[in-house]
Parts: sequence; C-alpha cells; structure tokens
Amino acid sequence: MKNSSRSGPAPGNGAARRAGPRLRAALLVAALALPGAGLVVWAATQSGMPGGTPQGSQVAPSAATVPGEAGSTTPGGTTTPAAPPSGTESPAPAPTAKATTPAKDPAPVDRKGKTEQELATIAQPVAPAVPLTAKKTVKSGITATITELQAVDGEARGIGEVAGPAIRFKVTVVNGTTAAVKLGTALVTVTYGNDETPASSLSGPGATEFPLTVAAGASASSTLVFGVPKDQRADVRIYFSLDALTPIAAFEGQAPQ
Repeated sequence: MKNSSRSGPAPGNGAARRAGPRLRAALLVAALALPGAGLVVWAATQSGMPGGTPQGSQVAPSAATVPGEAGSTTPGGTTTPAAPPSGTESPAPAPTAKATTPAKDPAPVDRKGKTEQELATIAQPVAPAVPLTAKKTVKSGITATITELQAVDGEARGIGEVAGPAIRFKVTVVNGTTAAVKLGTALVTVTYGNDETPASSLSGPGATEFPLTVAAGASASSTLVFGVPKDQRADVRIYFSLDALTPIAAFEGQAPQ
C-alpha cells in the first residue's frame, strides 16, 4: 500500500509567497492614488508586511525629529532649545536713577577793573526760579519774600497806565548783615504766560515804594500792583533785582484769579 502523503512545504505556504508581491503592488498603487497614504504604506511594510525592509532604506523622520521645531532633536543628535511662548517679550532692564544736582545761583557780576560803561553792557544774571511763596537769598545775608498775593482791580493814575484786572503783592527784604543795604536801585518786574509777556505796573490800589535803605538786622517792604489778565495767571513770574551787580531773584507760580 502506497503512502499518499508528500514531503515538502504545505500548499498554503506557497500561496502566501505568491500573494506577497501582489499585495505589495496593490499597496503601492493605493499610495499613489491617495495623498498622504505613502507614509502609512511605508510604516506597514516595516512592521511585518511581506518582503520586509529593502536593503539600504532609512527610517523616515517622525514629527518629533523634524529639524528646526522648538524642543526637537535633529537626526544628528542636536537638540534645538524650545522658543519662548508666542507674544511674550523679555522684560526690559529697569532704568537707572540718575542723581540730580540742584541748580546753583550765578556768580555776581565782576566789577573789578571795569568802567561804568562796560558794566552797563554786561547782562545781569538771573537765578533759578523758586515758588512764589518761597524765601529767596538774593545776596549773602539778604533775603526777599513775596507775601499777600491777591487779585485786585488795578487803578490807573500815572501816565500810560491802563486800569483793569491786576495782581497785588508785597515784597519784603530782610537785611541780615551788619551794615545798611541800599534799596533805592531795587527793581521789581512781572511777566506772565508761556511767552513771558511783560506786565504793566499800576499806581493802585495800595501801592507803596521801598525806602531808600534798610538798616542792619531790619526789614523793609514794598507793595506793588501789576496788570495781569485773569486767564494768564497760571504762569506768573516776579523778578526782584537788588542792584545791577547781584543776580536777579525769580519767583514763579500761579497767581489768584
């Protein structure tokens, strides 16, 4: 009796080998027909599909290893640092505070070796302005202060004066030296507004003049009236000149309406 069995591979194994090339060809056709399917087909052939990985092929880079992406690793092994979140900026360095030096009064006019004509051509310096209510040292031992600043109706009594809205104030000079100080050449002027428009002096009401001198350790005052429009009193400057050689004292601020 003859044995009907045959040696060799089972019929099923041969069918699988014959189906392998056909299956790969079908997958390649699908890859060409469908955009984006190529990566799926390629991945499938690397995970047990018949035929295996062709010799010399390389593994396609995944999204985590695409060069240039924040925090990614390049094929060479270099890690790209993650970029800061969109819309954020590095804080600017804090500004360094600068020390400021208070402005100093200018030096008195040097009269040595100069004639009266030469002295007349020298501009009288003006000291940095102080608030209207501040006490100002105009010369060593001598101070000037503005007080009793108020709005009045100016009176015109002198030649060229025009009555109208005005301000009135008192200038008090204190002589802290040991000698009498002359006030006969003292001069007070007023300006107002951004353009420093000169204000016109008026005779009243209540205007008075300085005495010719102020004794050592004593004080003297003068009450003055200047025409200043009501809408220009936000920026008023009062200048006091003791003499032609001493820097002019400047007071500035808002005058009453």
